[in-house]
Amino acid sequence: MFEKQGLRLFMDGMGPGYAFEINSLVSPLTIFIGDAAAEAIKDAESALEKATATRGLLAVQYNEADLYGYPDENEDALQAFTAGRDGFLPWSYGLEITRLVTAAYMAAESRKTIDLTDPNVQKEIETYMSLIQRGRGA
Repeated sequence: MFEKQGLRLFMDGMGPGYAFEINSLVSPLTIFIGDAAAEAIKDAESALEKATATRGLLAVQYNEADLYGYPDENEDALQAFTAGRDGFLPWSYGLEITRLVTAAYMAAESRKTIDLTDPNVQKEIETYMSLIQRGRGA
């Protein structure tokens, strides 16, 4: 189950004769848990739900892995454990994700597409500090 105050995915589109909208905080099922009901359950997991219940509804996502796109990572870990290998990804994997996120900030802040194969761009990514990192972003 996905708890509502987490990640939100939203997109919509319109064209001639069609329209669509997806919002990960809108679920086929919503639940409201009042304070009295939440206080009756005294475990750590309920505390998070109680915090949300005092603010509104819980959106239940029955398939969080597919919604947020990490079933491949789960499958990779399963195959590694089944084969008797370490299921953790290497440091280089995390480093590459960090580079991609940094590049995304760099492209957004410069308002232009950047070429990740350009050696000059690759060098700039190594030392780039986004506005968020510098405490000036929104």
